[in-house]
Amino acid sequence: MRKMAPLLIVFLTLSMFAQSLTVMATTKDQLVETAKTYIGTPYHYGGTTPNGFDCSGYINYVFEQLDVNLPRTTSGLYQEGTSVSKSDLEVGDIVFFNTFGSGVSHAGIYIGDGEFIHASTSRGVTTDSLNSDYWSPRYLGAKRVTETEPEIEQASLETSRELEPGEYRDVKENHWAYDEVLNLSQDDVIHGTGDDEFGVNGDLTRAEVASLLVRANDLSAEGKNSSFIDVEGHWSAKEVAAAEQAGFLDHLTGERFKPEEKVTREEVAVMVANAFDLEANGQNGFTDVTQVHDAYDEITALKEHGIINGYDDGTFRPNHTITRAEFAIVLYKLMN
Repeated sequence: MRKMAPLLIVFLTLSMFAQSLTVMATTKDQLVETAKTYIGTPYHYGGTTPNGFDCSGYINYVFEQLDVNLPRTTSGLYQEGTSVSKSDLEVGDIVFFNTFGSGVSHAGIYIGDGEFIHASTSRGVTTDSLNSDYWSPRYLGAKRVTETEPEIEQASLETSRELEPGEYRDVKENHWAYDEVLNLSQDDVIHGTGDDEFGVNGDLTRAEVASLLVRANDLSAEGKNSSFIDVEGHWSAKEVAAAEQAGFLDHLTGERFKPEEKVTREEVAVMVANAFDLEANGQNGFTDVTQVHDAYDEITALKEHGIINGYDDGTFRPNHTITRAEFAIVLYKLMN
């Protein structure tokens, strides 16, 4: 047995090393996925939320989702971590630029293949190439913060703690929708996607919205039959039938419901206004939802009741999809 001990130690060491590599790879995938969730979010000087970001506010927000706390300013970020050469860049490294004057004035997150994601002053959150004609001559350097902040690995390893009712591993206490998700889950209105995950950044489907509105209104779905020919056998068939008969789906025409189609912010506004009998009394102020818009009244009603907000640039973006976390906030406001 003593002769086997060194082999056992080597095996355990290799196993732990392999697990560490897996954790790091998984965490970096999560970082990129989280960062890309906010593509299209407008630039807002001093912004630190999905309503609008500046470059360092965006980086802070993304890393906070993985429990990594960083300095608030770009110059502060430049003092963090370990310097890495451009040829050794890894996913998750923070890249820095001089866009005017001297010194660091802009930063983004490296996402691989020579690309980085950042909050651009002209286009909001977007991706660009480090080797582009604009960014290449302005590149200053990069810092690696994931190795000096063990929390980023600990966040992925934290699977042993028993969750409280209504908690999910991808909706931590510092998440902007934590309270809403927790309360709705505890009230059995919303559920996760499995494996203790809520699917916080996943887009909602038409079937999911219909089902959530039925639950929120405490409607019985038993014994209901839908006129839509494509919901028979679908998990949401009874809820869709209940939503249809309650008038939540009056905006739809034709014989197909398309239960797996991703819903837009516009359609959510229509379904919610129908479900909660919300009416408009004034104007919404959105530059991209004028009075000729088909869903003008419904969007205006939700704005007037404080259920939805637009973006800092004055738009509502009716054709954008809505995530599960965003709809949780809408639903919570409606029910409270």
